[in-house]
Amino acid sequence: MTDYLDRSADFQQQDASIFDEMSYWASKFAALIFDNLELRPNQNILDLGCGTGCPLFELAHMHGPSCQFTGADLWTSGLERAQTKLAIYELPNVKLVQLKGNTLPFFDAEFDLIVSNLTLNNFEDAAATLKECARVAKPDGRIALTTNLKGHMIEFYAVYGGVLSDFGKPDYLIRMAANEAHRGTRESHIQTVTDAGFQITRIIEDQFTLRFLDGSALLRHSLIRFGFLNGWRRVLDPADERTIFSTLEARLNALAQQEGDLRMTIPMLYIEAVKG
Repeated sequence: MTDYLDRSADFQQQDASIFDEMSYWASKFAALIFDNLELRPNQNILDLGCGTGCPLFELAHMHGPSCQFTGADLWTSGLERAQTKLAIYELPNVKLVQLKGNTLPFFDAEFDLIVSNLTLNNFEDAAATLKECARVAKPDGRIALTTNLKGHMIEFYAVYGGVLSDFGKPDYLIRMAANEAHRGTRESHIQTVTDAGFQITRIIEDQFTLRFLDGSALLRHSLIRFGFLNGWRRVLDPADERTIFSTLEARLNALAQQEGDLRMTIPMLYIEAVKG
């Protein structure tokens, strides 16, 4: 088979946007999948929450044409971007599916492997979604998940908590604690996966550091604005937002000046399991 010789290899003629796969943040979690997942031939594989195509396309390239891939997501514009990439990558063994709720539109026992990168904390109902994963997994089907954990950006929350304490509204501290806790722990995620009908076979914990020049850079970073800022704002009543965030930014800047930069710790969890 030499079909690859008939495909265009001139990247200068392609849409450059397809090479901008994901943020540095998401790539660190996806690397846990790329580095640790056992590659097997003739697999039917689902990427649940595929977004714009990662880890979907990289896994499809890694496994080659003997495996079939389905990327599924609720995010319409993300799937549209993934469709553009799919047309350029020319991967006939990949298809994309639009999701419409917690119920997966697949047959029972359809997939040999389900992967999902950074979705456990974002599912509307993680327990229900993982039970659906167990339903569509074949007997002895595998699942591989990544997520961030409670303790994420612990340095930020320490400063934010200090600002809220000084502001004198205890309810804000309670809301902040809930915002941080929703990410779950190693133990809570293991429990959710096992309750869904999977048996844990492998756990990897790791961490990395996000670095910023100062608080001004952190609060304006696209990752923060799109992924975290709204959650931090919901801790506050709207009337207090500007006062508190102005103080928060100033304190983060002072900490960065003292330390040389701002460093945010990001704990990572990789879970592999098999359908029991």
